[in-house]
Amino acid sequence: MQMKVALLLVVMFMALTGCFNKEKRSVEPVPSQISTPKSLHEFKLSAKEQEVYNNFQKDLKKHHLSGLEPISIAKLYVQASLDSKNDVVYALFTDKKGHVQWTKEEDEKVPNSDRGTSEQILKTFNNIEKGKFIQTSDFEGYIEYQTSEDEKHKSGFKMIRDDDGIWKVSFLPIQ
Repeated sequence: MQMKVALLLVVMFMALTGCFNKEKRSVEPVPSQISTPKSLHEFKLSAKEQEVYNNFQKDLKKHHLSGLEPISIAKLYVQASLDSKNDVVYALFTDKKGHVQWTKEEDEKVPNSDRGTSEQILKTFNNIEKGKFIQTSDFEGYIEYQTSEDEKHKSGFKMIRDDDGIWKVSFLPIQ
């Protein structure tokens, strides 16, 4: 179990840092050209998403998520990550048999310091709301989105449709 938690920590760190462009630039971009949000206030849920988020975090019952599109579910995941609501983050993960990677108890042992800073979260999920959901099977799909204006660097956010038809976040969703 300790090995599983250690592996989880390493994978989460790599997921949060591995998608970033490490290319060095000799000229700093003009602030208006920077596509990474500078504050938490730039990531917003729609009114409907905010209502679902508020209701879902009260009891973590997935019926609140019924009818939401995968991109909206992903946005709830990002918001819960920004809010450090780890119980909400875990509840947004799929519970589909064969796709659960770790237990809630194991997740609770992961320190907040290993879950990424707000800046890292915002950079990793920048523009996810502008992404396109691509369904790859009856129960799998991913959101393809660009974290920056560079078209060469696309990210994927994997989703799983649970047996009740609700799309949930795949464990280790970044592709």
